Amino acid sequence: MKILLSISIGLLFSIGVFSQNSEDALRYSGYNLSGSARFMGVSGAMGSIGGDLTSINYNPAGLGIYKSSEYLFAPRYLHTKNEASYSGDYRYDTRDNLNFGLVGLVTSIPLANSGNSDVSGWKYAQFGFSINRVDNYRSDIFIEGNSYGGSKVDQWQNEANGEYPNNLNSFSSNLAWETYLLDTINGYPTQYSTAVPNGGVNQSYSSYSEGYKNEMSFAFSGNYNNRLFVGVSMAFSFVNFYRTTYLTETALENPEAGEFDYFSYREDLSTRGNGFNAKFGMIYMITPAIRLNAAFHTPTWFYRMNDNYFTRVDSKMSGGDNYSKSSPNGAYCYKLYTPLRAMGGLSFFVSNLGFVSVDYEYMDYGQARLKAYDYSFSNENQDISRDFVGTHSLRIGTEWRFHPLFIRGGYGFSTSPISSDLNDVYSTQFSLGMGYRSGPFYFDLSFMQKQSTQNYYMYDAAYVNPAYLESRYDFYTFSLGFKF
Repeated sequence: MKILLSISIGLLFSIGVFSQNSEDALRYSGYNLSGSARFMGVSGAMGSIGGDLTSINYNPAGLGIYKSSEYLFAPRYLHTKNEASYSGDYRYDTRDNLNFGLVGLVTSIPLANSGNSDVSGWKYAQFGFSINRVDNYRSDIFIEGNSYGGSKVDQWQNEANGEYPNNLNSFSSNLAWETYLLDTINGYPTQYSTAVPNGGVNQSYSSYSEGYKNEMSFAFSGNYNNRLFVGVSMAFSFVNFYRTTYLTETALENPEAGEFDYFSYREDLSTRGNGFNAKFGMIYMITPAIRLNAAFHTPTWFYRMNDNYFTRVDSKMSGGDNYSKSSPNGAYCYKLYTPLRAMGGLSFFVSNLGFVSVDYEYMDYGQARLKAYDYSFSNENQDISRDFVGTHSLRIGTEWRFHPLFIRGGYGFSTSPISSDLNDVYSTQFSLGMGYRSGPFYFDLSFMQKQSTQNYYMYDAAYVNPAYLESRYDFYTFSLGFKF
């Protein structure tokens, strides 16, 4: 089983490059399925079901199903495990996170002819508000193994060749130069040799990520003749992302003169951003047993993204000398436009006993764009168009009622957002859930598991073999609601 990581970092890109690039576009364009325990219990296949506050973030027409008002609080617990195999060595790391998940309310207002089924027109209007954690970046990765033909220093050498030492990149190749991992070749002041040991190195890589993408949403919906439901929502997105990455290389044999015994590279990155998007949706009840839905999400316009970054290299050479060099503190402000999303589906009801629902979603990651006032991003945007493709997602969910208990289950998959020439990150998930509803109060529980298998590169794929990375995400959601 495979699943796209909430942010597929390491598939294409190396550590040590801080220019804003397609990595940023992929990270902040992605979404995890997230919402109430009922929504999670059916793997998000609720586009035509409605009657759940999570509809604000997917199909706001689902609020039109409400004929009463409701408060909802749905905290979420996430357990992540990453298992890596590199050069025959196996390592793993885990991370846990408890967050507020989803909180909000919806108010339903009866209109003039709501109680008269003989009169055609609008029956109810609804107003909704929610704050939802739509993506979670909390994850740790640990990789270790021996390399006999590649080093991070080789990447810095290629970057440095053709440049004088005083023109080297302050965040990468200059650090290698200052710590004697690179040296100029006699008679060739713009060509460099490396201090990589001929006997190979042990490579150890650790990545510690945390952060989130939250959406604060306001929605309006309506019910026309209890058959057509329409809705629109406006969402304000808030991104916080932090990552610290360490790469160490240690000589497997006693290093010779001019070779390193050990070096470590540290990279810190933090990003804060704000943006907004709009969502439009409809649900049409063909018969009491069959419903259709369609929804459209505009791109999220991140009008202000702020990156802050820092790098450091420490080395120990064969003679025992130690060197250290840190970069300046870097900062840059830019804009990001994520792709639009389109979705649709249908559901089948069996009287009041239960339903089966199917949702389809399309999103073309190749349409993401980076922009800035002082830089064109033409090369980066060409990379995005070339490397990323449209994704197709299918979700199937079911719920059955054994009053006052409800039992739920679901399954889903998505195709890869990355060109198959680069990597395969086809995704799957499954979920289970239950609920209890009696009177104005209700509660629901759900468990959803996502798994992935992928090739993960510690740095530029031209200089390192991939690690085989298996990731598992376990989501536990609890909902407590009150109808009035």
